[in-house]
Amino acid sequence: MAKRIAVLGGPRCGKTTLIQHLYVEMKIAGLNVGYALEYSTEYLRDKGMIESIAEQYGIYLGQKRLEDQLEEFDYALTDYATFVPYIYGRFMLGNKKRSKKETEILKDLYSLALEDISKYDHIIFLPREFGYVKDGVRWQDEGLAKQVDEAILTFLKSENINFVEVSGSTKERARKILEMLGLEYIETKELCEEVK
Repeated sequence: MAKRIAVLGGPRCGKTTLIQHLYVEMKIAGLNVGYALEYSTEYLRDKGMIESIAEQYGIYLGQKRLEDQLEEFDYALTDYATFVPYIYGRFMLGNKKRSKKETEILKDLYSLALEDISKYDHIIFLPREFGYVKDGVRWQDEGLAKQVDEAILTFLKSENINFVEVSGSTKERARKILEMLGLEYIETKELCEEVK
């Protein structure tokens, strides 16, 4: 069974860059590692803006499918987690009056989130350190991205989820995560240029 490592944070905080960096370092070290990128980014690229909470359920299923395919590896990295669609669902609905259907979907997403949390061996939160650059896919501006950061942190804390906040450059973040996994960080010449 794969050891699952989820890297969380709002849009454009360096999750994907870190996951790809970790993946390469772990592969070069000879480890049996796989990774799943954030399904919602692919969804946004293919289908456009997410407009309803029902779509968050579809994103949950897409992310779960990607992560379930990693069971053959010793280490499974993801820059998302199957409980994140619940966080985004709540965020989307905000303080507006919820329809019965929206409430039921949110309850289902919450139930799935609670069920899935224990499947992750390590949950990492990345603070926003590198500024925010629009990428043409994500809809959030920097202000909304910071609100997403806060929504993720609020969920992790309110559900008493064991997580670690990791800061620094991409290399520093990777080093800290590998140390947490009990693995040595061996910087490779292929990755010697500072990545942010």
